[in-house]
Amino acid sequence: MESKLRKTNAGTDFAVKLLSIMCPLVYFASYLTRKDYSIVMQAIIENEGLLKAQVGQVESLAVISYGAGQIISGILGDRFKPQRLIMGGLAVTAVCNVLMPFTPAGWRVVVWFINGFAQSMLWPPLVRIMAAVMNEKQYNTVSANTNVAGLTGTIFIYLSSSLLWLRFFRSWKLTFFTSAGLAAVILVLWIFGFRRLKNVEALRFERKKRPADPDTDDQNAEGAKGRLTPKLLLGSGFLLIALGIIAQGALRDGITDWVPTFISNTFSQSSDKAILKSVVLPIIGVVSMKIVGIAANKWVRNEVTGAGVTFVGSTVLCLLLFLFYSKNEYVTLGVSALIVGTMHAINFFLICVVPARFEKYGIVSTMSGIINSLTYVGASAGVYLFGKIADNEALGWNTVLLAWVVIAAVGTAACFLAVRPWKKFKA
Repeated sequence: MESKLRKTNAGTDFAVKLLSIMCPLVYFASYLTRKDYSIVMQAIIENEGLLKAQVGQVESLAVISYGAGQIISGILGDRFKPQRLIMGGLAVTAVCNVLMPFTPAGWRVVVWFINGFAQSMLWPPLVRIMAAVMNEKQYNTVSANTNVAGLTGTIFIYLSSSLLWLRFFRSWKLTFFTSAGLAAVILVLWIFGFRRLKNVEALRFERKKRPADPDTDDQNAEGAKGRLTPKLLLGSGFLLIALGIIAQGALRDGITDWVPTFISNTFSQSSDKAILKSVVLPIIGVVSMKIVGIAANKWVRNEVTGAGVTFVGSTVLCLLLFLFYSKNEYVTLGVSALIVGTMHAINFFLICVVPARFEKYGIVSTMSGIINSLTYVGASAGVYLFGKIADNEALGWNTVLLAWVVIAAVGTAACFLAVRPWKKFKA
């Protein structure tokens, strides 16, 4: 896979090493403070007697806020110092998590909506920082490790909630205090860590003037720094890739958020046991990210092809789950985890690698924001609609699982149709 990242601006070894620690820490905090609500949704339903759709709406609107905020934060991340956006995002999300346990049910949607926007201030700036200071191999490795750290945060919340807060204290609220406290610590580490990198040239992020005459020819117009043109999006096959990204978001977050409730309903499990068993989802996600990180550096030459092939596997798994989900809870949980694992692999190809290809156009953060927002267009629709369908006695979980098959098939088709234009764009 030929690099579209800079190979001459890797920066100092110290900067790369420090960022390889700091970026995963930020994403660890991001997942702690974003996934905690979805993990305790079933406990909230049981404790407060709310409908799945009511509880799911809080998460869905937060996902909408997160997705819309990605575009705004992505644009800002290309125009201002991205490290400052990350500081602000961590601070606000910590506050929102502290407030959540004290907020009445009807107002939680407001707090979590704000939290969604705060979360959007983290990933696009991280991508810009990594793309600016790392070569392609370093970027792939650190990007994969950063995603692994996020999944590790999810595992931590699964385990602390099910084994400690829900089991012994019968309190979902303590989960939010845990997330907020750890996010605050990581915020402090980020502030002091970046102070040690202030002299690294690639991380100064000075604003550059646009070329005086970017319209001298079409190619220069496309390549002008900071320019995002319709021709660039159409010619690269990005609109087809976008459909795959939306499908990936719907399946990754839709399945992850609802599997504890799905297991609880289907096999008559208590919420704490269902949450504990569901920890297998992020564990498989970690394994998936480690494998795909190695594969990206050694074998995969076109990330869109890689995503398409992975979508084929996910479609087969979704079909198997639809046909046999009621037979055995452990088989059901294992297949669900494998589906989520394939979504994390697709996430790496489409959400981590694709935006870095726009580095030469000076719009890495912008494209990262757009791409991540598309992920959460799918996620918000999936989380809400899957809950709505499951609440309908005439449809139920059987229809939800059939929807997963269809969505995976759509993602497969979209990626394979985008392979040729994307290959030409990379050339």
